[in-house]
Amino acid sequence: TGFATVSRNSGSRALKVTHGVLNAVAWGFLLPAGAVTARYLRQMQSIGPTWFYIHATIQLSGFLLGTIGFSIGIALGRNSPGVTYGLHRSLGIATFTAAALQTLALLFRPKTTNKFRRYWKSYHHFVGYACVVMGVVNVFQGFEVLREGRSYAKLGYCLCLSTLVGVCVAMEVNSWVVFCRKAKEEKMKRDGLTDDRCSSGIHS
Repeated sequence: TGFATVSRNSGSRALKVTHGVLNAVAWGFLLPAGAVTARYLRQMQSIGPTWFYIHATIQLSGFLLGTIGFSIGIALGRNSPGVTYGLHRSLGIATFTAAALQTLALLFRPKTTNKFRRYWKSYHHFVGYACVVMGVVNVFQGFEVLREGRSYAKLGYCLCLSTLVGVCVAMEVNSWVVFCRKAKEEKMKRDGLTDDRCSSGIHS
């Protein structure tokens, strides 16, 4: 009986770790990385529509891994009657639902000329960013559930997330520099055209 109990506990622990790793990679890193690619790669005109395929691939990969992790979480809940983690469970369901809606939204994406395109984009951005925030928060909740709040695993995840945030900051600064440079160049061109018109008026 003691051996069976130990085996059951070790198996449950392995499932919890698998659940945690899959969800940390999927909801906690891949989905934020996909959001970053959509925000910054689309501004690079040199790559054309390639940014969309990169974004979609990362997001779909995250959703598939997250679905496996979510399913393991449901199984763990069923095998642990009387043990509930209310916030972690609720955030997990909300994140999975939002991600599923985002995936379905890709199938109904209007064309750029469609008048409903802007409403779809607003919905897509709102639900997408909400999914990313809930996913990251729930990953930290998961570390607490596993009692890994001070572990190297959490430290490693924090380093990965900090790196992604650092990339976002760098890309955001670069975007503003490029925007300001273009605005200045356009202003100089307008001033140049104005000067030319004035000069031609004086000569005539």
